[in-house]
Amino acid sequence: MSEKKEYLFYKNLVFFWRKKWLLIGIPLVICLIVSAFSMFSSREYVGKAIFFTGDIKKGELTEPLLMEAKYLDDNSDTDVEFSVIKSKQVQIKVIDDNKDDVHKKLSSLVTTYTEDLQAEYQLRYNLTNDAVKLYEKSLEENEELLPKYIDAITAVEDEAIVDTDLLVAAATMSEIVFEYETSGKRMETDLALFEEPEFISETITQSDNYLVQNAVVSFALSFFLMLVVLLLWRYIREARRALND
Repeated sequence: MSEKKEYLFYKNLVFFWRKKWLLIGIPLVICLIVSAFSMFSSREYVGKAIFFTGDIKKGELTEPLLMEAKYLDDNSDTDVEFSVIKSKQVQIKVIDDNKDDVHKKLSSLVTTYTEDLQAEYQLRYNLTNDAVKLYEKSLEENEELLPKYIDAITAVEDEAIVDTDLLVAAATMSEIVFEYETSGKRMETDLALFEEPEFISETITQSDNYLVQNAVVSFALSFFLMLVVLLLWRYIREARRALND
């Protein structure tokens, strides 16, 4: 059985060698056709803009689906994609056959999105800053009242009189002062560490035509198909010969 298989394999090799121009030529022609098509086919332009969003958490400025609803125009023929490429980084991608259209659309989105990011940042910063000022004002007012409570408690203690309400009021006032002081410091720290959003980069490139990849895949597939066709051809020829004999 093994000798027969080797003999059949050898006959197949001989047959393939005789048909080598078909086995190599046809895949090569197909490869050249696919390569030419890839080389001369229209290539899209891809514009990308990357932003650092900082501490902005607003959904319509950081969530792709909400951004699409806010910024996309249904009447536009240009493809636009929003994505979060990494932590605190948003990418806007614009795809079109015309480079000028890509540049125009991308520039418009960059301007609008940058303005929205800055407006949201300034709003959050101002609100936090106003809260800090309010805490500082409240702290000053309560700090002015605290010594009066302490003096009143001292006077009561000198007369050996225990005023429970006064002690509770003084303790409460001390807690209020401490809370205002710690909250104010925490907000000041938040302001100091608050990251401002910024525009990182903008690029417009032409999409890859995948010339090499298409050439390799087309040659490999057509070569494999030619092997199958030649095997069928030889099988049919041998079968006819056997039937005629």
